[in-house]
Amino acid sequence: MLSSPLVYKTAARSHLDRLSFRYQHTYVHPCTINNQACVVYPFGLQKNSPILFSQLKKYFTKKGYILKEEQRLNEKNTNRNLERRKWLPILLFTAAMFMDPDLSASEIVQKQNDNTYDAIKHSIELNLIPPQQIIIVNNIAIEKKQPRLKIQSLKSTTAIIIYNILNEHYVKQRSDPGYIQTDLLEMANYYSRYPKVISLITSLKSKEWILKYNESIWSTVAEGSALQVDSATINFNTRSAAKLKLQNSCKDNPVCIASPADALLHELLHTHSMLLNTNEFIAQGGMNRFRYPMKHEYAVIKLERKLYSDMSNQDGTLRPQRNEHSGRKIIASCVTCIK
Repeated sequence: MLSSPLVYKTAARSHLDRLSFRYQHTYVHPCTINNQACVVYPFGLQKNSPILFSQLKKYFTKKGYILKEEQRLNEKNTNRNLERRKWLPILLFTAAMFMDPDLSASEIVQKQNDNTYDAIKHSIELNLIPPQQIIIVNNIAIEKKQPRLKIQSLKSTTAIIIYNILNEHYVKQRSDPGYIQTDLLEMANYYSRYPKVISLITSLKSKEWILKYNESIWSTVAEGSALQVDSATINFNTRSAAKLKLQNSCKDNPVCIASPADALLHELLHTHSMLLNTNEFIAQGGMNRFRYPMKHEYAVIKLERKLYSDMSNQDGTLRPQRNEHSGRKIIASCVTCIK
């Protein structure tokens, strides 16, 4: 993830132009004081603009930051002041934007100029299937009593290598289901059977990416700037299969459904492109903040078809061969199951 203490989306300049003159603006900056993340606001803000200060405090307190009043009253030309401005982002906050709590984070505007545009940190989320076509079917009891697999359950040295890579990049959250670790072991055994999959996963061993459980969506989020990718986050669900086409001909037809293990391969292909073929990824519009990079998505779908085809030729199991970015999420009873 980003090393910066704060991550914000940036808004288009035209958005600023549409703002009413009624809005109040103020500049703040984040910093670390005694190992505590802080946001420094202008001297006198609380007294002179109590509403703006109240909204600012509400937002940052919720995010775990401490607000500090600016103490440097007459240091505008000091070396210390200039040095700090070189690396601290200057953020512009608008009081009216805080009225809707759901919009607060995404509508914060970062002050910038043409020379710093390419260095601005931002994230791009790429979905396995379009979000509006995701349907969650909770008619299967997922977390059943089942034997806990141990590391000894891995069937080969290659499976152990694969498991270690997946496990090292998996970031466990308190709310994660207890079966995730068992599913990673099953995935490792499964992946170890396919040379192309082994090559894909081992190539990512030392790269900056994480696996993060997400019940609702399969996606890969690229973190970086317009000219580089710093890291990737894969949102995955080991009991969520992907029905990759919506046509009636796919109803109850296994060839249209990718198991959770196969769905993860799609996200790993995204990650491989982001971190190992970065120039190509960016050229395909991969870091475009304003338009979904369909050119990159279709390139990954092409790689997905090839990988699934190689796997099917090896084990005789039919897998989806799609040409479009469509489908829906369905529940699977196990990590390698399609239902």
